[in-house]
Amino acid sequence: MNLQNYYDTVMELTHGIVVTLDLDGGIIHGNSELEHLSGYHLQELAGRDWFEVFIPRDERDMARRALLESVQDRGVTAFAGRIRAKDGDTVYVNWNLKPLTDSNGEIVSLLCVGQDVTDLVLREKGLLRERFTLLERNKELNCLYSLSQLMGEIHRTMDDLLTQVVELLPAAFQNPEMTYARLRLGHKIYETPGFEESDFMLKSDLVINGEKRGSLTVAVRNDAARPGFLEDERDLFTTVVQQVVILVSKRETRLAKQELERQLRQSDRLAKIGQFSAGVAHEINEPLANILGFAELALQSPDLPEQVATDLNNIVESSLHAREIIRKLMFFGRQLPPQPAFIDFNDTVEQALRITESGARRGDIEIVREYDRSLPKILADPQHMKQVVVNLVVNAIQAMVDGGTVTVRTIGLDSDAYLVVEDTGPGMTPDVLKMIFTPFFTTKDVDKGSGLGLSVIHGIVKAHGGFIQVESSPDGGTRVEVAFPCHLRDPEDEP
Repeated sequence: MNLQNYYDTVMELTHGIVVTLDLDGGIIHGNSELEHLSGYHLQELAGRDWFEVFIPRDERDMARRALLESVQDRGVTAFAGRIRAKDGDTVYVNWNLKPLTDSNGEIVSLLCVGQDVTDLVLREKGLLRERFTLLERNKELNCLYSLSQLMGEIHRTMDDLLTQVVELLPAAFQNPEMTYARLRLGHKIYETPGFEESDFMLKSDLVINGEKRGSLTVAVRNDAARPGFLEDERDLFTTVVQQVVILVSKRETRLAKQELERQLRQSDRLAKIGQFSAGVAHEINEPLANILGFAELALQSPDLPEQVATDLNNIVESSLHAREIIRKLMFFGRQLPPQPAFIDFNDTVEQALRITESGARRGDIEIVREYDRSLPKILADPQHMKQVVVNLVVNAIQAMVDGGTVTVRTIGLDSDAYLVVEDTGPGMTPDVLKMIFTPFFTTKDVDKGSGLGLSVIHGIVKAHGGFIQVESSPDGGTRVEVAFPCHLRDPEDEP
């Protein structure tokens, strides 16, 4: 057997790819396994550049350097690589390279023997993908589990819960350190530090009880290792949106129920206080009338000593003050029903303000009037309306010990008449604001207030089918808004 036949036989019997390259990477010879795996015939490959044919463009320079380094070592060099077959498929090969020399010891070519490990590599890649998928799914399940725990933490505030939701989200995605979340609910925004919008975002509206209340956004930085989102991550985001909607809806429903229960307890307490107050007023009213009557008769006696006259006048003034308190008690106990009539609301407000003007001047307080002249006549008790205005304005005047401004405004809106009283006083703390309609609660000195003024106003407004709300904050002044329905109008005002 000649040497060429021996070489060809060894090439064919070798289990794997065998190829001989010149020092420039040109293909000198190859075996049938190379033809089988690459899809090329040896006639097509002879003399062609190995790297141009089989190596992707972006990897060619690196592959050439590896070839030259193997030549310099003169020993056997092993490394893993891949080639591109004629049909475009990728074949993964573990190579062993050995330089071949002539009789003078000069390197003339490079013998490359490779083993096809494509199936093994693809299985490894598949396992890695499965591992990656399992890790991602585990992160998503951890996020959902933590979210379900938050749903049960009924004693935490809404702010705490939504902040925790935002902090949980990035860890459930591929690139936690480059993933950010933002949750907007009404005018409040909860977001992870460094949040910024990018080309890769998931965003959904938060629709609660049919009303769009905010949105949830997850953004991945453009320079992340794997920008974009997996399908599982999109499903997770959809689930989180649903859970946030449920969380907010349940929490608001529970708070509304608690508020309703509080209002019912307050109403029951007010009703009992009203019944008690009415009974006390009836019991005191008659002896008080006798005291006032006898004092006034005694004052008519001739030649009264000055001190006696002074004392009798004090008795009369104190009796009148007590009678006013009893009147308020009787009204609070609903013993004085309203006497409705069609009235000019602006005119009634103006008459009430005239009563307060002298007190305002003494306190260096300006009363600003802003009337809506388009208001129709409304059905209401004029004396009760005056009492509402006077009490609100007097409260504002008494609050501004260093002077200020009281703005009294009437507004017609959606068939309702609104009375707005604003002051520039010191305002109220949240704790005081919660108690203002509680009977006998007052922050004034004992001789300056009975604590019934706002309770009486509340009763008047309710008796007229209206509502009252108060906004106040320390150093921010106070705004009281009262609304009276205009569903019954003077026929003369109908178009």
